[in-house]
Amino acid sequence: MTTIRELFHNLGNKHNLITVGCGATQEIVEDCLEGKCLDVVKDDLLEIKKNLKALVESAIEADKIATEIHDRIYKIIDPDTGKSKQ
Repeated sequence: MTTIRELFHNLGNKHNLITVGCGATQEIVEDCLEGKCLDVVKDDLLEIKKNLKALVESAIEADKIATEIHDRIYKIIDPDTGKSKQ
């Protein structure tokens, strides 16, 4: 059985992957928008850039929420056993 600690660790890893992946893709899109690609795709790239920014912001917010949940749960449950600390 997966412990609560492992679940939060896995969630954090997923958020990190989303944030880093979107950020790296966003940088590539920005390079293209600065003239390093064809003008024909610039409108599409602008839309992609906007969507990637929203994904990064969502991932960051989700991480804050997960941290809040983490802090609350760890106060009452042992993260390695899943048993109450009381």
